[in-house]
Amino acid sequence: MIASLQSSAKSKWVATAAKVAVVSKQQQRLFTQSISPSALNNHHIYDYTTNNKSLPLFDFFAQTKPQQSYKLGHGAAGFAKKRSNTETSVITSSSWSSESAQVGEDAYFRRSDAIGVADGIGGWQQTAGSNSALYSSQLMHYANLEMDRFEDTEDPMFFEYSQTNPVDILQRSYEQSLVEAKKSNVLGSTTACIAVLRHDELRVANIGDCGISIIRNNHYVFRSEEQQHAFNFPYQLGIRSKDQPHHAQSFNIKIKKGDIIIMGSDGLYDNLFDKTILSLVRDHVHAHTIPGNAQRPPRVRNLQPQILSDILANAAKEVSESKRNVDTPFQRRAMEEGLLMEGGKPDDISVIVAVVRDCEDSPDRRL
Repeated sequence: MIASLQSSAKSKWVATAAKVAVVSKQQQRLFTQSISPSALNNHHIYDYTTNNKSLPLFDFFAQTKPQQSYKLGHGAAGFAKKRSNTETSVITSSSWSSESAQVGEDAYFRRSDAIGVADGIGGWQQTAGSNSALYSSQLMHYANLEMDRFEDTEDPMFFEYSQTNPVDILQRSYEQSLVEAKKSNVLGSTTACIAVLRHDELRVANIGDCGISIIRNNHYVFRSEEQQHAFNFPYQLGIRSKDQPHHAQSFNIKIKKGDIIIMGSDGLYDNLFDKTILSLVRDHVHAHTIPGNAQRPPRVRNLQPQILSDILANAAKEVSESKRNVDTPFQRRAMEEGLLMEGGKPDDISVIVAVVRDCEDSPDRRL
């Protein structure tokens, strides 16, 4: 009789698991596909009451697997471009205490569960009352504060931790930035990229020409694409821009321990080809790899994201300041538009490198 009940329970469990697997497979999206915020919100709600609680524990653990959880070990580096005396100086309000770091008109934040980069649009330089540096800084400041809300037990967002959507974070930080900009009567706009880590999934929102890539076992497994209205005219968030956060590309990418995540402003990606970035990463990884043997495969040890971010930022800076006829991604795109360009592209350069690591209990994900 007991064996019959167990067999029946097991059959119901398998049928239910198969049904959920089908739904999950249907909802799974490749990282090459853009999705809208509304699509992200239509999560399948699984009715756990259909589980048969009489399922033997041995069978239960045989058919379930705990969800892997990771954190980001991170480093960042950047260089502000050299500005002439005729260009508007990059200033932020003296009373502005930001939760973001600033590099010229770029800004970024980084923590163990999220990273973000914003690139203030330099085209505002000659416009009175403009300050794209402040605009990008405020956007990243509020994005970082939005992430804090998931840690606050008294905030309703605390219960939305697993459903965190980077497009929503971008939307709320954008709205708060607009309020601040209107208060101070500041003009400006910025591109932005935000990535949030939840369990074994990296959720990305990218608008404009910042970029993010993921390298696994010395190969790219993901690379975002630029959003451009026209050559050198990226999608951007600002008071006079028609672009909105919901226009951002959105991706969900499954990650693994040891993955290397690179996020940067266009100062990185306009001066270095993807193959050059990959080569620099491979060299650094190789220097930290312990050779394997018959009993043990090669292991990467003590990979330092700060050192790697320094390497990438310095390489981009060297090219950007070169007056020689260097080959760059930006130069190639300019030539396709019939424009003559020599040398690297002078620009602010911001680079964040994050390495996926096993999660350790910590009261503060901002570390």
